[in-house]
Amino acid sequence: MEPIVTPIPEVADRYTIALLKSERLDPTEIDPDDMQRQINYYKSGLNLDDPDLNHLVEELYKANSRIWDAEHDIRKGQDEDLGLEEIGRRAIHIRDLNRIRMKVKNDIIDLTGDGFREAKMNYAK
Repeated sequence: MEPIVTPIPEVADRYTIALLKSERLDPTEIDPDDMQRQINYYKSGLNLDDPDLNHLVEELYKANSRIWDAEHDIRKGQDEDLGLEEIGRRAIHIRDLNRIRMKVKNDIIDLTGDGFREAKMNYAK
């Protein structure tokens, strides 16, 4: 078995998600030292001195942050009182946010030439 190299868009995605976990989760929910190691590990795979890549990573962070916010009540198990209509609205909103996230990841591919363009099956445009 050969090791698989992780494409830059995936490294950027994992980096921004690790940042969000570090910022938003209570230290009782995560190991802060391990989370910092993850952040440093993913960051080492990104050339954030490149202003174009840095900008796209910031955009990916914003997209993941908005998805995190939209999923908050569902993730915390507080969605029972929302009603099916509101849950449907949130699902559509999360789908739209994921489109933005997917576009940024594809923009990173266009910039770096690394990775595979992301396309979702049966994802309305």
